Amino acid sequence: MNVATAKTKPVTGQHRFREIPRMRILYEGAIFQILRCGGVARYFSELIHHLPESIEPVVLGPPGESSRINHPQLKYISVQTEPPVSWLRKWTRDRLQRQIIERFNAIDTDIEHWTYYGGLCRRPIVHSNRPLVVTVLDFIHEAYPSLDPSGKHVAMKTEAIRLADHLACISQSTFNELCERFPDARHKASVVPLGTSLENITPAPIPSSLSRSPYVLFVGRRNNYKNFQVVWDAWCKLRGRRPKDAKLAIVGPPMKRREASALNFNDDPSAVLLPNASDELLRGLYEQANAFIFPSKAEGFGLPSLEAMCAGTPVLVSDLPVMHEVVGNDGYYFEPDDVDTVADMMLASLENRLPDRDRIVESGKARASTFRWQATAERMAEVYIDVADEHSPSRPKATAHPVSCSTV
Repeated sequence: MNVATAKTKPVTGQHRFREIPRMRILYEGAIFQILRCGGVARYFSELIHHLPESIEPVVLGPPGESSRINHPQLKYISVQTEPPVSWLRKWTRDRLQRQIIERFNAIDTDIEHWTYYGGLCRRPIVHSNRPLVVTVLDFIHEAYPSLDPSGKHVAMKTEAIRLADHLACISQSTFNELCERFPDARHKASVVPLGTSLENITPAPIPSSLSRSPYVLFVGRRNNYKNFQVVWDAWCKLRGRRPKDAKLAIVGPPMKRREASALNFNDDPSAVLLPNASDELLRGLYEQANAFIFPSKAEGFGLPSLEAMCAGTPVLVSDLPVMHEVVGNDGYYFEPDDVDTVADMMLASLENRLPDRDRIVESGKARASTFRWQATAERMAEVYIDVADEHSPSRPKATAHPVSCSTV
């Protein structure tokens, strides 16, 4: 069992703060149209929420989504992104895109930050007369072309990288891959790590089917590079060896009939599917799990592993550079395709015999506390200042001294 083999330091956004001048940042809110909860949408909600009060965020987004974002200076501008009836979508998209572009270009701000590689109503990314910031999440579509058979996603990302004045990478691993794929982008890129949203959430009671049983927790989508098949194969391999009341708790999207049939899922009462769990339930599930397992073959950051550490859960995780960056010495590592090792680790967790468990859990909680959305927002605020200064030579430079960024 490979326990905490990496000698890494947490990437926490530690840097020299500067006085934050008054600025207006325009967010092209496509991600709030694409994702209704979690993932990248949560990243931008938390980023905006924790920005200093001297920054005025202006979000151009779909109707009905303003409640997901909170900031004392927030201005949310709703634009129509869908026709009133779905069968009109094909004929109205161009008109809707033109309206969005006109509205977007009319807003007076210092910088624009696109929340995805394309815009609202699937409009392509463009460079206006404002400096452009783009967040780079990962290069998973490049590594797994079957996820992007038309190549449109990769093409959008490539164009966004070309046009951006600054690229904010969510991890050092993403930054490294960006530089490998786009060497000329190195000079305009930086690392702005993520934080965790679960630290201050009160856990909800977990289902009775789990509260009386030891269980291993899986969180996320189950397709392709997420590698759930390895977890399932390992779980099935433990049949007859694991404790009789042991469970595999699976948080993620509902399971379609084809997937359930391929896994023989409905034939195994030891597996419990919890579709689209709330943050409160997720916190409770993390806290009471014997272990959290994260078998992904590729990640931009791997936020669930950070959430699990924050909740005091032992983390069983793929041996990837990005996971060492986030988890460091506070996890139990395995090769993503090693079913036997995964099975052994799951069994060890169910039987409460993971090596050095208590020390690793406490160390993991301390490490997780260094990844804060506050630090993410502070680092991004510095990115905004640098970009604005670079593109507005006449603008007064910010003074170098610490600043307190309000948690609104």
